[in-house]
Amino acid sequence: MQDFPLKRILILDNDEDVLVALERVLENENYATVTAVSHREAWRMLSEGTFDLLVLDDHLSDKNAIEVLSELRSSGMTPMVVVTYHRDPPAHQRAQLRSLGASALVNKRAHAALVEIVNYLLEQYGKGHHEFDTMT
Repeated sequence: MQDFPLKRILILDNDEDVLVALERVLENENYATVTAVSHREAWRMLSEGTFDLLVLDDHLSDKNAIEVLSELRSSGMTPMVVVTYHRDPPAHQRAQLRSLGASALVNKRAHAALVEIVNYLLEQYGKGHHEFDTMT
């Protein structure tokens, strides 16, 4: 039995298969996960609960990651965010995501990289660091 609270991660992706895969990968690392398939659903969850990290799809059916990050920033919510993608975004979008608060950017199929980034971010969070140095 663990003597520390599980870190809570909200996974937001409109593809149910991706949600299940990411949920399993992160739960295997002993994280407590909650999933949402739309921006609206995730927004409600973020408003009602506390999460240590948000795993955010770059393109949802109702918003894109830039819009979600802009909204989070203007609302005052500042969770650590890992943006996932299928296709690597161009440099100007990567820079915009970083400027809006994305801590990391990773291919959603690169599960080992996602786990490494999440572990690093959550470990550094306790030390006062909130950014992963490179966006993979």
